Amino acid sequence: MKKIFLVSKQSMWSDIIYSNLKREFDCTYFFDTSYKSAAHEQNPDWIFFPHWSEIIPESIYTKFKCIVIHPSNLPKGRGGTPLQNQILDGVTETRVNAIKVEKNIDSGDVYCSLPITLQGTITDIWISMADRICQLIRKCIIEDPTPKKQVGEIQIYKRNKNNVLPLDTTTDIIDIYKFIQMLDGETYPNAFIKIGNFRLEFSRSKIIENGILSDVIIRRKNE
Repeated sequence: MKKIFLVSKQSMWSDIIYSNLKREFDCTYFFDTSYKSAAHEQNPDWIFFPHWSEIIPESIYTKFKCIVIHPSNLPKGRGGTPLQNQILDGVTETRVNAIKVEKNIDSGDVYCSLPITLQGTITDIWISMADRICQLIRKCIIEDPTPKKQVGEIQIYKRNKNNVLPLDTTTDIIDIYKFIQMLDGETYPNAFIKIGNFRLEFSRSKIIENGILSDVIIRRKNE
C-alpha cells in the first residue's frame, strides 16, 4: 500500500479529507511542520498539501513527490488567498488543481484538475471542495498521471491581509457582500469594522432587497 502524508492547516474540511483518505490508504495527517522530519524517517510515496501557506523546503520537494492543491484557473490566480481574491474579482466558477511543487509558487505542472463553484460562504466552498480534493488525490495515487505544463496568461495574487469592510471605498453593495463572504469560515477572521471602543464582526450574510442581512458579533476592541 502506498504511504501518503496529508499536510494541512487543521480545519473541518481538512479533517474530512483525512477521514476519507485513511479508509483507503496508509495516510498520516500533519497540521504543523513536523512532516519534514517525519518524511525523512518514513519515506512517503506522496505528500499532499491541500490547505498550506508555508514555504515547502527544497530538501522536501526535490526528494519526495510533493503535490500542492491550488484552487484557481491556472496559470491565472497563482499566489496567496486565491479563493478570497477570486471572489473579490467576481469569479463564480473556477478549478481545483493538483500541481507539482516547484521553487516558484504555484508554477508546477498540473497532475489533474476538477471544476468547483465559489458560491456560498468560504466554509460552504471548502466543504464542497473537500470531496473534489479527495478525488484528485485518489487519481494521483492510483493512476499517477503525467503532469502537464500550465498554459496561458499568468496572474499572481498577493495574499489578502485586510479584513476591514471597505465601507469608505465602494458604493456597491455586492462588493460588501463578497467581502463578508470571502472571510466567513473556520480558520478565517471575520470581516469587521471598528466603532468607538467596539469591533463589529460580520458573518452569514445574504442579499436582500436594497441591502444585506448579516449576523453581527460585537466585541470590545481589546478582546
